[in-house]
Amino acid sequence: MQQRIAFVRSKDSTNIAYALSGEGPPLVKAGTWMTHVHHDWNSPVWAHWLHYLSSRHTLVRYDPRGTGLSQTDVGQIKFSDWVDDLEAVVDKLELERFPLLGLSQGAAVSVEYAVRHPDRVSQLILYAPHVTGWSGRKNPWAAQWAAMEQLVSTGWGEGNMAFASMFANLFLPDSSAETRQWYAELQTNSATKEVASQFMAVLSQLSVFSKLKELRVPTLVIQVAREQVINPSMVIDIASEIPGAQFASIDSGNHLLLEDEPGWQEFKKVLAAFLPVPNQQIANSTAADPARLESLSKREMQIFTEVARGLNNREIADNLFISEKTVRNHITHVFDKLGVNSRSQAIVMAKALGI
Repeated sequence: MQQRIAFVRSKDSTNIAYALSGEGPPLVKAGTWMTHVHHDWNSPVWAHWLHYLSSRHTLVRYDPRGTGLSQTDVGQIKFSDWVDDLEAVVDKLELERFPLLGLSQGAAVSVEYAVRHPDRVSQLILYAPHVTGWSGRKNPWAAQWAAMEQLVSTGWGEGNMAFASMFANLFLPDSSAETRQWYAELQTNSATKEVASQFMAVLSQLSVFSKLKELRVPTLVIQVAREQVINPSMVIDIASEIPGAQFASIDSGNHLLLEDEPGWQEFKKVLAAFLPVPNQQIANSTAADPARLESLSKREMQIFTEVARGLNNREIADNLFISEKTVRNHITHVFDKLGVNSRSQAIVMAKALGI
């Protein structure tokens, strides 16, 4: 399996690196703590995640600004920038409706995006979610991360591996020395001390918990029962706040599940139950039933026909003398009425119906 790396400009023209892998309906993974779309593909921490998700979907992921292959000279980083970067990637790929996976800090970005665009997120998966910062809080978890924030500003990327090893032991306590070493070296491959410090500052101020009750998309919240990065009891509070959320607890001490531990197999079962197998989705959604077309308005039928021709949103907008945003809104409604969730599925259906 190969991945394809490309770039897109965010709202403020920051260059964002993204990667595509696999086939089938899209699954978008929101940007999270220190990644590198090139190195992660073969890493002992991320490879099994990326290859498994790509075996079921077209996986879309990206490096947050300042990290990995994305632009590094970015100035001040704000939480709104992280959301803008996600928007830039999915807009570039013209993804009208898709499931969204938010791991750790990526959960906060995913929640904010889903609240802004409930029509575009079909399902939301929040894994070990971090949505509330530690600044101003009085508890052991907040004290631990306040200390870590100070250590990042002094020890990140230094030749002395003491700090890096402590960081790796916190994230992956139940792992081999080799795996922890790889994770410790992540800092030198992913971001500078200045960027890491900015990340910590933004994370310390996160305040997305109040947005949880506004979510109107099917949501799965996954707790890692014995980890030390995210307080497991806080994950229960998050699940309780989201209307109709499903909850699953996986027994592991590792913040990121490793391939050789039982928790990884449990995670795959939980995810497969929440996100049906793509082949089954395609078979069900592309059934060539002419009656489905009767629910489309005249304008929606025009849009569907243009999609079937393989045109992108800009080309459709130019042909029909409407805005790209209007095209995107129409396509969302068309997909909902036809029971498809991607352009490829819509094209298959159109061909079967003789359009």
